[in-house]
Amino acid sequence: MNHKHEEILESIWVASESGSATMETIRSRCPDEFSEEGLLRLEELGHLTHSGRELFLTQKGKHKARTLVRCHRLAESLLYTVFALDWEQREALACQAEHTLVPELADGICTLLGHPTECPDGKPIPPGVCCVTQQQMIGRQVIPLSELEVGSKARILFVKPKNYDRLHEITIVGLTPGVVVTLYQRSPTYCLRFDGTELAVDHRVAQDLFVCPISGDHDAPSPPPSPAHCRR
Repeated sequence: MNHKHEEILESIWVASESGSATMETIRSRCPDEFSEEGLLRLEELGHLTHSGRELFLTQKGKHKARTLVRCHRLAESLLYTVFALDWEQREALACQAEHTLVPELADGICTLLGHPTECPDGKPIPPGVCCVTQQQMIGRQVIPLSELEVGSKARILFVKPKNYDRLHEITIVGLTPGVVVTLYQRSPTYCLRFDGTELAVDHRVAQDLFVCPISGDHDAPSPPPSPAHCRR
């Protein structure tokens, strides 16, 4: 099986999600042109069957296509949340990654991102074993801002809002990957300082910001800024 065969299987899976796995629909979703010979080869390998103009994945085909789709959408999510790439950039890179990511690396990305259920485009990410066991992030090097200790500094690695409509709300105030923040207060709101700015955020935002604590870097005790004077 080559990359073109894998693209066909992935396109059948994606077309099936929309409820139409006809030859025409699959061709419109497949980035590569494919021939009848390609379909025949996949049928010989036991990955698909057909009925008229409609194609169906076998159990073997579903397993392979599911793996490809999972790797693609996890790669998209990583490129979006950590590197903030636009759609064209992340789509091009994700198309390459889906053919090379081994399951262990895909599970590592999934765990790092907190087991996302949807990619940035709102398409479902097939869950992996790590999602079922709810494997935690290795070594707790990456934590939500809500778990950061008062007085600690940390670098924002990625933003993972449970509702992607909230992403703009978070990033527009400057809380983007790479920014170093200092947490001065946790209650009644989380009060941060970064780049000369003081900002108060609520608990739901603090849960959506994933940071890497900067070891041994704590500010000297000082009165925390009043939430009333923080931007909201």
